[in-house]
Amino acid sequence: MKALFRANTGFARLIAAQIPADLADWLAFVAVAATLAYGWQAPPLAFALLGLAMGLPYVVIGPFAGALVDRWRLGPVLVWSNLGRGLGVLAYGLAPGWPALVVLVALVATVDSFFTPAKQAALQALVRPEDRAAANGLSQGVNQISKIAGPALGGGLLALTGPVPVFVLTAVASALAAALALGLPLPARELRPDHSPRIFRDIAEGLALVRRTPALRAALGLMAAGFFGIFLYDTLIAPLMESLGHGPETLGLCVAANGLGGVTGALLGGPLMKRRPFVWVAASLAAGGTLVGAMGVAALTGIGLPAPLLAAAFLTVGLAGAGSVVPIRTVIQNATPEPAMARVAALSEAASAAALLVAPLAGAGLATIGGIGLPFVVGAGVALLTAVTAALALTGPRAPRMNAAAFQGDA
Repeated sequence: MKALFRANTGFARLIAAQIPADLADWLAFVAVAATLAYGWQAPPLAFALLGLAMGLPYVVIGPFAGALVDRWRLGPVLVWSNLGRGLGVLAYGLAPGWPALVVLVALVATVDSFFTPAKQAALQALVRPEDRAAANGLSQGVNQISKIAGPALGGGLLALTGPVPVFVLTAVASALAAALALGLPLPARELRPDHSPRIFRDIAEGLALVRRTPALRAALGLMAAGFFGIFLYDTLIAPLMESLGHGPETLGLCVAANGLGGVTGALLGGPLMKRRPFVWVAASLAAGGTLVGAMGVAALTGIGLPAPLLAAAFLTVGLAGAGSVVPIRTVIQNATPEPAMARVAALSEAASAAALLVAPLAGAGLATIGGIGLPFVVGAGVALLTAVTAALALTGPRAPRMNAAAFQGDA
């Protein structure tokens, strides 16, 4: 870790800024969900709209945000996007009802759609190509830890104080992230005029870059398909546990094991994934998909699975998740020219968000039709097909041709 920071000036500060930024996201999410459920007893429609408010800006606004970030200096974008998030979350406490709160959540997600591509572009600018797998592993590890720590901290504060102090803490965390981003030694960029016709052309150029670059085309396609397969079943883990005869304690154990696997795989596996990233993606998707499919089959056939075995399976699925996300992000950064990095990162986020918006509804439909195990079986099938696609990307006639120094031997 020290060697990674020493060799890449400014990366440690970028990670330091990411820690409170990611924590702020999850603190705010817990407080918003609790306010809707317990403060206003909001109807199911409110939660459906909340999901749209959180995901749709990345699909609709994200490509425009990426094009603009590629025109602007990264440092100021990282600063004002964090400050904007903090101010928006402070406004949550003033919302008169759930419709206004959902609108505010959409506005905050719009601001955040600028932060994510700027962060990816900053990582590319600060980290050498040969170190980006380890850097992405650390970044993903921080994100996974925040998914555990944020809800735990936010839930504890909610029980003691209510949502408003959590909103204030979120704003403080966002302000800290902005302060840390102020000192990033990012390279100067040539600013371009922001005329709307040019913005659309910039987006089109980003799409064209992905289409004509085999590595990018494969990476974004694999990411979208992989997330779609995950989101088919991800929201149905609790009813799966119930169908397998387990209570809340096993659910908590499995969720914790999955989180631990994600953190461990990202932090320890990142440095190993600089070689042959698509091999890691294929192997990870195959392993994770096989285990998820086995749990789905058990639910459909009534086969009992003991709690320790389920926890081990979810631990492995978490490890596999890191093994697919970290290499793909590394490929995207290494295969994208610096002037287009934010646009391509925004496109990848848009693809992931689109999967998040569509797949849970499809999974719920599958569960209604064929039982709670069916979304897990279908999700596993998607993962296995994606794994085969990743393997074919290495050997087919249009296999990505990658820079040897950047990809350390990938075909």
